[in-house]
Amino acid sequence: MEKKIPYAVQFEKVLRIANKINEALKEPRSFGTAEILYASEIHIIDIIGRNPGINITEIAEKMGIRKSAIPKVIQKLTQKDMVVRSAKQQNKRAVQMELTDKGEIAYNYHLNFHEMLSKNIIKKFSTFTQEEMLFFNEIMSDIESCVDDILCEHKER
Repeated sequence: MEKKIPYAVQFEKVLRIANKINEALKEPRSFGTAEILYASEIHIIDIIGRNPGINITEIAEKMGIRKSAIPKVIQKLTQKDMVVRSAKQQNKRAVQMELTDKGEIAYNYHLNFHEMLSKNIIKKFSTFTQEEMLFFNEIMSDIESCVDDILCEHKER
């Protein structure tokens, strides 16, 4: 007889994974330098590392957050000697961001962490058949859509 797992057990598992990720992101940590960085800081470093010369508006767009939230974090990263701001040659009023050597160290450390994490998850996924991957992808898309709907509805209240 096939063992049935209650839906509530799977829902609790999804919530537990989300909570673990959320808690891990709250904890400031070192990324290969003496500086302690918060999640918002390392994610901005990651975006700048992937997009040298990016400006504040573009960072906000990539993060999916308001532009007004970025300058304060950039200022902290500048004080920590992780990021430098410079004027674009064509337009002196436009400011672009670059990583310093210390910022590059943190960026690479973060990149290696994500590579290690994704390798372990991809290793598990490689045991799935193509049909199982398609089914899993459909479930994850549905869960993401449900979360988006709930968050959107919550914002409207």
